[in-house]
Amino acid sequence: MNFTPIYITFLIVSTIYRFRRLSRTHLDRRESGEIFVKPIYKIMFLLYFMVMISAIVEYFLLDRRINLVLSGIGFLMYVSVIPVREWAIRSLGKFMSEHIEIKMGHKLVKEGPYKYLRHPLLSCLLIETTAITLIPNSYYSLIGALMLYFPLAFIRMYLEERVLIEKLGQEYLDYKKEVPGLIPLKLKDIR
Repeated sequence: MNFTPIYITFLIVSTIYRFRRLSRTHLDRRESGEIFVKPIYKIMFLLYFMVMISAIVEYFLLDRRINLVLSGIGFLMYVSVIPVREWAIRSLGKFMSEHIEIKMGHKLVKEGPYKYLRHPLLSCLLIETTAITLIPNSYYSLIGALMLYFPLAFIRMYLEERVLIEKLGQEYLDYKKEVPGLIPLKLKDIR
């Protein structure tokens, strides 16, 4: 079975989806607020793009037998985060921003996926980044993502939480105690 046409189709469809999502996010920005740590979004976007290009280059340059099970798992991971991402964006509403941003009248969103995770969009990005390396079996790109993109995502989460604690105070601290950050289970539940 020739995997290349399937992979190219995936690349085209996923690129169209990402550009449509990006343009809708910019159209939905009615009002802006105070932006903190402005360059982090651009750096994360650049690293995401680099991981994707790296996975594509690795697929086409290295002659490797494709593990279709692993590709299928990657595809399911990618497709499964799309509705969660859309749900999180709808739940945030006017507070949605690609930046670490506090808008006028900002309130803590606890509806939708935010009932289960403090950072569902970041979780989706981490799963998606992993998926775009698994689909073409690009293991070096996966290692690169784990070493570069993942730590930056954790730094973003830390910075975002610092701003939310500063701006929302005890309300956010209480929320942080109640709701896990990236994985929808509490460590005390694993006993």
